[in-house]
Amino acid sequence: MVIDKSEYYQNWNVLAAAAQSDDKRAYQQLIKELIPYARAVLSGALAHTEWADDIVQDMLISMHKALPTYDPARSFKAWVTTILHYRKADFLRKVYASKSQENQSFEDMVEKNAAPHVTIGDHHAEYTDIEKALLSIPDKPRAVFVLSRLEGYSAQEVAKIKNMSVSAVKVSVHRTAKRLKEILK
Repeated sequence: MVIDKSEYYQNWNVLAAAAQSDDKRAYQQLIKELIPYARAVLSGALAHTEWADDIVQDMLISMHKALPTYDPARSFKAWVTTILHYRKADFLRKVYASKSQENQSFEDMVEKNAAPHVTIGDHHAEYTDIEKALLSIPDKPRAVFVLSRLEGYSAQEVAKIKNMSVSAVKVSVHRTAKRLKEILK
């Protein structure tokens, strides 16, 4: 038996509208159908598959809190998928932020990455050039650039860490990237 997916997802709109009206069975059925969908969406997008359960749980909590704001005239699938993607981004931001707390200093990272067993032999000179170019940048703009471009912090997060305005962070990163390109030409 082939299930028409558009009809299946349309049923979510009906279930969500019923759940908004305190229909407990509709709410339970909606959650029962959403869990495998959310896991399937996340399945190839995570470094560790066990993270999916945490993200799905966060998504369900967010959905529960926001359900009164859902407009039944719109697609529930799109609405809940958006929530899922935001919860995934929040989860990954927390994971990588906690990892960055464990990271070693920039100089240690440069030394480690320049080691022969880490660097690909054919590209060793390129990595060395990039490392030298980075070290030629003054400390403050280099630190802002490393946080933003290498460690993946957002401009808002870097601004908070470095006690700068968001626009100053963006300008600094742009100028540093431009300067690195000039050095490496």
